Amino acid sequence: MERPEFQDNYFNPNANLPYGVTPEEVGEAIREFYDFYGDLNEFLLAEDHGRLETVLRANNALSDFVGNVATEELANVSDALIVNQKPDGFPDLLPLDNDEYAAEDYDIHHGEEGIETKCSKSNGGWQAHNNESAWFIVFRYIRGDPEETIEDMEPIRFVQVLAANLDEDDWSHSGRSNESRRTITSSIVGSGMHKLRSNPIYEDPDAITGRGEKKIEYLQRHAAFNPTFADEHPEYVTE
Repeated sequence: MERPEFQDNYFNPNANLPYGVTPEEVGEAIREFYDFYGDLNEFLLAEDHGRLETVLRANNALSDFVGNVATEELANVSDALIVNQKPDGFPDLLPLDNDEYAAEDYDIHHGEEGIETKCSKSNGGWQAHNNESAWFIVFRYIRGDPEETIEDMEPIRFVQVLAANLDEDDWSHSGRSNESRRTITSSIVGSGMHKLRSNPIYEDPDAITGRGEKKIEYLQRHAAFNPTFADEHPEYVTE
């Protein structure tokens, strides 16, 4: 079974993060996730249970698992963060040095400070339940082809981890009629996606998306921290 590997060239040490969180801590959280995921799949295969991707068949179940573990790992490696102790509380990660949060034992229904995390296979349009003003970290991943044999399936790996401070105007809210039972959602619009894509913490250059001058900007930014990409694509190297 192939295990995912952290790619040093994908890591951006100059990414901007709040509350004293460092890009290195996010990188360590990715490594810890890869170790946990690899160990778990080896156990499942040894016990003839398949692998994580075949146990959690629904896309939302798999994304929830990946996102929850990545969030926990980031809190574990960071001296600045703790997981929100309220299930489904907002945001997912809270700053430890917030006295108001500490007085509530970090059990917060809806707070103004912290980092909300999202996990998705999609390259944009990430969703929340409301238009939110907060820092967000998006873990974007890919998984192996489900038609492959269990042993030969490529592992889950992160292709982008992006961060940005979004405001309410970076979202489009979708309501529902009185007769509808559809979950109310808000989706990140172009302005929000641009903020996130402009601040990668970890990024596979093949995962970079966008159009026109914005995509060129993302590629130029990537070349600034990925020497391999810069050597292969000197057209994106800027002085």
